[in-house]
Amino acid sequence: MSLFHRLVAGVAGLLLVFSIGIFAINVNHARQSLLDSQRMETSNMTQGLSLALVQFIEAGDWTSARTLLQATSDGSFVSALRLDAVGLDEPIVVQNPGATRAPGWFQSLIALPQLSNRREISGGWSPLGTIMLEADNSLPYNQLWKLGLNLLLWLAIGMALTLVICALGFRRLLAPLHRLSHYLETLQIEGYAQPVASTRVRELQGITLAVNQLSARLNDQFVAQTAQVIRLQRMAEQDAVSKLGNRAYLTRILDEWLAAPESGALMILRIDHLSEIYRRDGFEQRDSAIRAIGHYLSGISVQGTPIQAARLSAEEFALIVPDDSDDHREELLVTLLDRIDDIVDINPLDESRVHHARAGVVLREPGLQRATMLSKADSALREAIESDQRWVTGSREARHNERSRGEWRMVIDRALASNEATFVAQPVLLNDGQELHRELFMRLREGDELHMASTFLPIARHFGIGAQMDRYVLDWLSRHGHETNRRLAVNLTQDLIGNDAEVNGLIEWLKNYPTLACRLDLEVTEDSVLRHTDNVQRLFRVAWNLDGRGGIDRFARDLNSLPILSRLRPDYVKIDQTFFVRDDVDNEFLRSLCMAAHQIEALVIVTRVESEAQRERVTDIGADGYQGYLAPAVPLNPVVN
Repeated sequence: MSLFHRLVAGVAGLLLVFSIGIFAINVNHARQSLLDSQRMETSNMTQGLSLALVQFIEAGDWTSARTLLQATSDGSFVSALRLDAVGLDEPIVVQNPGATRAPGWFQSLIALPQLSNRREISGGWSPLGTIMLEADNSLPYNQLWKLGLNLLLWLAIGMALTLVICALGFRRLLAPLHRLSHYLETLQIEGYAQPVASTRVRELQGITLAVNQLSARLNDQFVAQTAQVIRLQRMAEQDAVSKLGNRAYLTRILDEWLAAPESGALMILRIDHLSEIYRRDGFEQRDSAIRAIGHYLSGISVQGTPIQAARLSAEEFALIVPDDSDDHREELLVTLLDRIDDIVDINPLDESRVHHARAGVVLREPGLQRATMLSKADSALREAIESDQRWVTGSREARHNERSRGEWRMVIDRALASNEATFVAQPVLLNDGQELHRELFMRLREGDELHMASTFLPIARHFGIGAQMDRYVLDWLSRHGHETNRRLAVNLTQDLIGNDAEVNGLIEWLKNYPTLACRLDLEVTEDSVLRHTDNVQRLFRVAWNLDGRGGIDRFARDLNSLPILSRLRPDYVKIDQTFFVRDDVDNEFLRSLCMAAHQIEALVIVTRVESEAQRERVTDIGADGYQGYLAPAVPLNPVVN
């Protein structure tokens, strides 16, 4: 119960106690007054009748006596009259009980005694008889009931008005406290916000100041931690001249790229003219040209996705280019090489173009490893230099019955249409052995062959049908999610996150299945976070309201996402194990990365952990859990575990 409700309930209780007291005092006072009045009237009436009946008793006129008794009881407060007289064979009894509007419970609650009075009828030396009168309580009860109703009505009106006034007053007085509470909720969900406004309530001024100071201090601490991570990352993975990544950076992003279900190409550029600039103009001019090349490469993007670039040596650079068509990739190569040629040897008076930059290109294929990719790209570069070509694309591996992208698209559509998709779930374990969740992975069945997600997801991303596959997963969950009580995680594609209508549909789906949503963890990639922050934040908020969770997958590939953490406040982040197990990465950098995530209460999960040695190292660095071959995936079809 909230403080406001407690205060209103307390005031209502006090008003009820006071009202009961006022009601009891007033009714008891009225009751006593009615009893005194009834007692006096009973005594007077009995005395008057004893005098009036003397002449009728002496004359033996019993008819007149009865008539007098009946006339006295009619319309009066008398319930019964009894006359015992000399010469009367049987007593004369006249009864006239009245009717009351007071209910029985009220009469039992406020009981009135039955008043009666007896008096002798004087006849000289000896009494002529006795007259007994019993009072009727109908009229007093009616008066008390009317008084009680009026009291209850006015007390109820008074209580209602008092409660309304108190509620308005309490709401106004508690408004600063509500602002503080809302501010703290916002601080917990969205991170640092503007300081909360001060209040004139003296008791809350100190709390408001402390909350503002604590909020600013936490924000400064997170900013400092983020700056330290970025600084350490630059020290470990940034080339000082070009401001691009170095060999260590290329090693990491290559491993992460090859581990992710993505396509694209690796390019190695060589600019021999940089050596000529060094011999002719010195290292300052050469470094100036390298900085210009680095600035240009860092600004290139393909369909909104930036390329990842690193400097390998004095004259060589490496690029990871996102998936694109062959024609667009060639257009990018022409533009890129022309621009680099202009940077290193621009001569506006020379109409001829001298080609200084050469490139070796190798397309990503399933199963290729980092060493193979670099070797193939280097071989393609040497071939371009020897044959005096601007670039050479390395030959693809010869595979029997290799399918084109269009054929793969047909395989995907056919499998989804005929419900030939199957699911496995891989546990994510915390360091204490508890299970965080189980992540769902889709596999497509084609006859007796089962295609892994790493095979068809790059095709789905190329054709932009990731949202269709996400809807298939959600539809499967709506039909089979109730068959397991385990917490499940779904990794959403960028096609869905980047579409407002698809995000709205997912939100409606979550609201329609609240019992499933409370056991669901929504994962988005770091690239989706950087490109569609608003949609991710909106989705996470809905998930939290339904007791779900939100997480970021493939985190720390681009440290520009670190400042966004304080805004999104994910429940966990997942980092590839290649980021942790390399010997050339400083442990201080890794610990700072974990600390930055812990600043916003996010768990750090390391993926693709393959051995106990790797698990022990990531635990020592400060990660909270792991996912990988140590906890293999289990099938969910046809029986859900």
